[in-house]
Amino acid sequence: MKRFLAIKVFLWFWLTVISTLAILVSVSFLQPDVLASKDISPPMLKNLFHVKKSLDKHIQRNPDKSLEEILSHRRHGKRSKIYLKHDDPEKSLISNPDLNQFDLALLNFSVGGEPKVINTDRYRAYGPLSVHIQQNDYQLFMILDNREGDLFLKVRLMPRWMKLSILLLASLVLSYWFAMGLLKPIKQLQKAASQLAQGKLSARAEVDKTRQDELGQLGKDFDIMASQLETQVLSQKRLLADISHELRSPLTRLQMATGIASGKATGELDNYLQRIEKESHLLDHMLSDILQLSRLESGTSCVEMQPLCIAELLEPIFSDAQFESQQLNKQVITSELPEKLLVGDTILLNRAIENIVRNALKYAKKTVAIQCKIAGEQFVLQVSDDGPGVNEDMLDKLCIPFYRASQSRTPINNQKGGFGLGLAIAQHAIKVHHGHILFQNNQGLDVTVRIPLQQPHVLQQ
Repeated sequence: MKRFLAIKVFLWFWLTVISTLAILVSVSFLQPDVLASKDISPPMLKNLFHVKKSLDKHIQRNPDKSLEEILSHRRHGKRSKIYLKHDDPEKSLISNPDLNQFDLALLNFSVGGEPKVINTDRYRAYGPLSVHIQQNDYQLFMILDNREGDLFLKVRLMPRWMKLSILLLASLVLSYWFAMGLLKPIKQLQKAASQLAQGKLSARAEVDKTRQDELGQLGKDFDIMASQLETQVLSQKRLLADISHELRSPLTRLQMATGIASGKATGELDNYLQRIEKESHLLDHMLSDILQLSRLESGTSCVEMQPLCIAELLEPIFSDAQFESQQLNKQVITSELPEKLLVGDTILLNRAIENIVRNALKYAKKTVAIQCKIAGEQFVLQVSDDGPGVNEDMLDKLCIPFYRASQSRTPINNQKGGFGLGLAIAQHAIKVHHGHILFQNNQGLDVTVRIPLQQPHVLQQ
């Protein structure tokens, strides 16, 4: 039968209760005989004085009889028995031989105290009550057989600190065991969901297949969902890459035909052909970006790691950016370039940094500030512009292919890009180098790139 989670919780609760009681009972049998006392009720106290008074009368009526004879012949209730305790144990007397099977020495502590109800696992005593009989002082106890079972009485007679400790320890251990069994699949699901949210489509919960409850079914459904999502995304990326690749050939032929036609066209027709050529170049650039992004995402891009001088890598990029900024009446401010060596791929790093700088230059109003520094074992590049920035809820979406923070992000002024691919390529190129890219709003948009100076796989070689 299928075990549902509610049934498991219910059964585990009662298992905890039963196990705790079993531990209490087991421990109770390991301790020596103990007793517990409580205040005597008024009716029982009155009954105890009645026994004393009856005993005194019986002794007065039979002065020639010994105390043993009086106790043995005196009629008592079916369950009540009398124990006269003397300071000298040899002079202590009992009214019934059955009391010899009880450990009456447990009553020693009660001498001289107020009458109490004294419980042991074998009997119940009421007393003591001081009496003076035949020139001897005794402590009078009325003994009754204990009707309570030994099992639960032993538990009740245990010290409170011991019972509390056992209850807490047993419940904590069993509850922790159950909680771990319950939380394990939840943690697996949480970890897999987090990895899936970060773009790792191969993440699976891998919940124990033998689980037949709701959590086990949830884990199976999650894995099925993740598999279908991975298949759909990979199919979409493969389709986009295949289409982009197949479009290169007809696009190339279109550019060649346009070039030939431009040489023969005149007047207004030549203007149309120039427009077609311009748009075809933009389309060619977009297809190149798509193919580059597809290779980076699939891990098939050829990466050649080698030591690079950071200053030599960045100087051409910044020079081109300063030249372009003059044409746009803007300014690019750069800090001193570090002379440290960075292990990386020249083409990928150049493409990533160039895309970030061009994006900042495109949306800046007047100024783009670039800071380069070495922090520990990392190269840190910060590119800041004084543009309008991006809404906070859109910062984590800037690297999604074809995503635009606003409808105005379209190619203008003969600029390449504008299709939402530049930052996506930059992010994947930086990931290849085990780096990280961060977007923040300041006066405009701040882009911070951190790349380790050494790559892990290079260090291992």
